[in-house]
Amino acid sequence: MVELVRRVNGEVQVLRFKPVTQVAHFFLFLGMVLCFVTGLAMFFKVDEVQIFEGLGRALGLPAYPYEQQLISVLHDWVGPILMLIGVVIALAASVRPSTIKQALIRGEDIRVFIGIVKSRLGRAPRPKVGFYHPLQKLWIWTVVVALILLGVSGAFMVYEKWFAVQVLDDSMRQVMSILHIIGAFAFYVALPLHFIMAVAPINWPVLKSQFLFRGYVPLPWWRLHHPAYVEELERAGVLKTSGSQGGGETARSGR
Repeated sequence: MVELVRRVNGEVQVLRFKPVTQVAHFFLFLGMVLCFVTGLAMFFKVDEVQIFEGLGRALGLPAYPYEQQLISVLHDWVGPILMLIGVVIALAASVRPSTIKQALIRGEDIRVFIGIVKSRLGRAPRPKVGFYHPLQKLWIWTVVVALILLGVSGAFMVYEKWFAVQVLDDSMRQVMSILHIIGAFAFYVALPLHFIMAVAPINWPVLKSQFLFRGYVPLPWWRLHHPAYVEELERAGVLKTSGSQGGGETARSGR
């Protein structure tokens, strides 16, 4: 069981990432970065000219056969295996019906997002955001769909490429290529956005929590960016606060 709320040196902190989630994130991060970088060199072309030709040469792209291409080994095997390990860890230890329900995009999320836009335009007060920002949920499901498309199509493509066995006809091979391109496009949009948001100053407390493998973020950050979740914890009796900064007590929970 993991404490949802704790006090460290008088500071109240609320759990953002369970330890096992951080481990899964680490494997996913390494695998995604490897596939991202090697994919740039392998697939981005203009009139059959490699945009990232220098990167490709550095990773052994011209080599043949495939097992001598460091870039192919990284993109086809190392990156996907690291991501698979991360996914298995996350599914085995973190995913429960309550977790999935929390990440589902619902009508309330659309209303909150519209409210955020209106507040940015000065037309309405800022709505209260729960554990996930609506755009976080959209990002999560975009990545899930992208990984499924990349995983399914990539499995067929890698099998045929490395074992010289044709299991698909030409039409299905084209379909798989299109699915891989769609998944890659979503991936190449989502991953840079994730990096940008991670290093944004407003999210430095979260970034610090990730790098130090702590998993907890100070309560003031939660109150500023996810006040609805703080209120949820208060209603459940998990978090008891007083004063401007708030006191607190720890509570055991499997969330």
